[in-house]
Amino acid sequence: MTRQQQRVYLLALCQALFLTCAVASVSVAAIVGSELAPTPWMTTLPYGLQFAVVILCAYPVSRLMGALGRRPVFLMGACFAMAAGVTGYLAIRGGSFTGLILSHVLLGIFITHANYYRFAATDGVEAELRGRAVALVTAGGVLAGILAPLLTLEAGALFEGQSFAHSYLIFSLAGAITFLVMLAVPGLNAGGPAPEAGKASQVPAVPPAMAGFGAFLAMYCAGAGYMVMNLLMVQSTLALNSGPGSHTLVGVAIQLHVVAMFLPSFFTGRLLERLGHGRVLALGFLLLALSALTGMPGRAPVFVVPSLILLGVAWNFLYVGGSAFLTLCHSPERAHRIQGINDTIVSGLAAVGALTAGALYHLLGWSGSLVLSLPVAGVGLAMLVYWQRAAAASGVRTGEAPES
Repeated sequence: MTRQQQRVYLLALCQALFLTCAVASVSVAAIVGSELAPTPWMTTLPYGLQFAVVILCAYPVSRLMGALGRRPVFLMGACFAMAAGVTGYLAIRGGSFTGLILSHVLLGIFITHANYYRFAATDGVEAELRGRAVALVTAGGVLAGILAPLLTLEAGALFEGQSFAHSYLIFSLAGAITFLVMLAVPGLNAGGPAPEAGKASQVPAVPPAMAGFGAFLAMYCAGAGYMVMNLLMVQSTLALNSGPGSHTLVGVAIQLHVVAMFLPSFFTGRLLERLGHGRVLALGFLLLALSALTGMPGRAPVFVVPSLILLGVAWNFLYVGGSAFLTLCHSPERAHRIQGINDTIVSGLAAVGALTAGALYHLLGWSGSLVLSLPVAGVGLAMLVYWQRAAAASGVRTGEAPES
């Protein structure tokens, strides 16, 4: 096994731990928030601020990696996860909404660091293989999709009377394991090409004249997919959280959704190689629209759960495809700057979805919120058509390296 393969697999494990925290927070944040928030509209505020922090930290963290290297910055991020777990536990035990907000702010800082795992996997990798590297690291979320809802539910059952307080300790445990794994990941350089990388990895695969719009398109695809996914995933916990056994139903629904988000990663990389980035991204937007149409009839599980599954697959194609496409639009020298801008925009759009989820749910309802995803998909498809035509006119295969 090469050092690059070892790096991808260990980063996939770290991705699984990071996403276990992220999924656990989705499973409990809105519910705990509804118990501690002083007013209903503040129910999803902690989860929304979690993403607001990611916006503020994304660019500085990326530039810090350029200065210090990825390993020390990733180790620093793991420490924030440990602090977030302890803070959340104490906040729920003490009934402190302010403490809950602080916990999610700390978790947001950890998420900022962990979001760069997928880019760390592409350092020094040839252009045609970067999509597969991003996809394989993202595939670590499959384990998170299985474990996180079960862990939060079991923690609530084992410590009945403490609500979800013990669920927050998952953050601390995951952070501690991540810290140890990161010490063993090989080749975590400052983001430049690895020594064994050839000249092909030194320049953008997309011609410079098209790289600007290509990067913007990649950011829109990943960001728009994340915004809609966050909005509807958070709202689904509110839509399903009514009546006896609703906690279990929410956990199962989120579990299926998250598995649908990450299971396609095992073949998304190959789809990107065979079909091209443009077609995979277009398929993601089509699935996004289909997800909205599937969930519109109502809040019954028969509508909400299939909608969440389609939403998960759509997110995968848009997020993995957009992230992989971005790596073709910049040189290694500009990697940290472009990746920092990308994650700031993607996290910003994700925060919009999270922050507005509660308010839009009370204002428009579940079905009304689903309608909002249709124009988002329409704009994305229109830009992809434009890119397809521009790429064809320039002799570039959509989202891939120019033919020699």
